[in-house]
Amino acid sequence: MPKFNYMARDNAGASAEGVVVARSEIDARQILRSEGKFVIRIGEAADDEQGAAVVVRTGSRRVKPDDVIFFCSQLAGMIDTGVPIAEALEATIDGSPQGAFRRTVEDIIARVQEGSEFSVALKAHPKVFPPLLIHMVRASEATGALGPMLKRVTHYLITQRDLKKKIKGALTYPCCMLVFAVGSTIFLLTYVLPQFTQIYAGKAAVLPLPTLVLMTASDWATSNLLMLSGGTLAAVAGLYFYFRSEGGQRTADWLRLNMPVFSKMFQQAYLARALRTLGTMIVSGVSVLEAVLITRDVVGNRLFGQIFEEAHAKLQRGEQLAQALNGAPYIPRPVWQMLHAGERTGQLGESMGKVADIAESDLETTIKTMTQFIEPAMIVIMGSIIGGVATAMLLPIFQISKVMAQ
Repeated sequence: MPKFNYMARDNAGASAEGVVVARSEIDARQILRSEGKFVIRIGEAADDEQGAAVVVRTGSRRVKPDDVIFFCSQLAGMIDTGVPIAEALEATIDGSPQGAFRRTVEDIIARVQEGSEFSVALKAHPKVFPPLLIHMVRASEATGALGPMLKRVTHYLITQRDLKKKIKGALTYPCCMLVFAVGSTIFLLTYVLPQFTQIYAGKAAVLPLPTLVLMTASDWATSNLLMLSGGTLAAVAGLYFYFRSEGGQRTADWLRLNMPVFSKMFQQAYLARALRTLGTMIVSGVSVLEAVLITRDVVGNRLFGQIFEEAHAKLQRGEQLAQALNGAPYIPRPVWQMLHAGERTGQLGESMGKVADIAESDLETTIKTMTQFIEPAMIVIMGSIIGGVATAMLLPIFQISKVMAQ
């Protein structure tokens, strides 16, 4: 029999969502009414899921983090002044530019006007709104503290956006220098060195070994330029598709945690994000079990997320959070001690927020130190490549008297 997704309210006025199996929509409505539920919206599961998928696709493309931050900030300000949620949502439309995010907000408004709770409407767009926001909105709906919670979420989103920008900034310079070094080497091998090859033609017997090696490499690169270009493109495409696969993503996660120079930065970034996420949710009233699972999903690294997956299993067995994280990799002992102290005093969320501040400060220091180290290192590498090529090609000129005598 077909399945029907429904949204309804019970006798107490509380909203409920679920799936009911029935021969037809009329039978489904009768079943729900017999259970004391008043149907707000109902539709076949296949059609409803398909429509939801369309909403997610159209509402997740080209949506910037700044759009979500501005949306939460606007809502927080209006709700704090006593504006009802439906009116506050409609007011945000005026500040939203035409595009995917505006359509997403319009869909949320329609769902809320139909009687859906705000958290349920947000949940229909999981690729636009992070799980943390959805769970915190759901927790605040029970406590009536939606305005302060949205302010807390806005601060969290701004912090995470700034951390991403700092990490990208730290990685952009070495990546650009690496591309420049490879491009310069290819240019020297395929354009500059062939000019010297004509000058030194017929004198290979007396040329220095570095010059011979470079001339041989240049001849091979020039003769096989198409194969070299095709092979390079194939390798780049292969790596691209590999790292998009499940195994490739796990490899990339392992590299981030273990690669030289950059591993410390990534470890501190994941730790800061995990602590900030946990602290924000626990302070907002989300249960520790839910908070740990959400942290696993948003931390951004599968191997690092396994720490919280194992912690969740321990929590289900009755252990405390600090006990569950004791001895976990990538979590320094001082951090664990501060969490343990916060748990004993009943201030776990506040303690995590303070530890997250320290972790983010340590991350900024690491990024600055790493940048100061990378800049001279890349200069030395670039100088060695270009200087080495230039020296190898000029060595025969330094020995011109011996070359001309042949």
